[in-house]
Amino acid sequence: MLRHERRHDLLFVTRDSELGKLLRRTHRLEFLQSMLWIEGGQVFAEFGAVMKAAGYLGGWWSRLAAFGPFCPLFVLNGVYKFIAKNRRRLSSDAAVCLVPNPEQRNRFLA
Repeated sequence: MLRHERRHDLLFVTRDSELGKLLRRTHRLEFLQSMLWIEGGQVFAEFGAVMKAAGYLGGWWSRLAAFGPFCPLFVLNGVYKFIAKNRRRLSSDAAVCLVPNPEQRNRFLA
């Protein structure tokens, strides 16, 4: 996300931080092993969160997400889970982690 965003106004919360645990508890999603996107009191998980993230990124990412509504959600969430489980093997940058700069680091909430 940080590498591809244009707006630079998105805030991040890690799932294991106190705030991350509180948000998951509040929305009754402690069991879910997924990225979450929370916007306007609504929570999006799995492929729904990916579609929101792609829309935020804009460009060809948002065009890619536009295909989502044409496929059943159980299929999209299945693809999401497969990619999430195998992301290190599927990525050419598997050994490279982005180190946030100070401005980016300030957008990670505790």
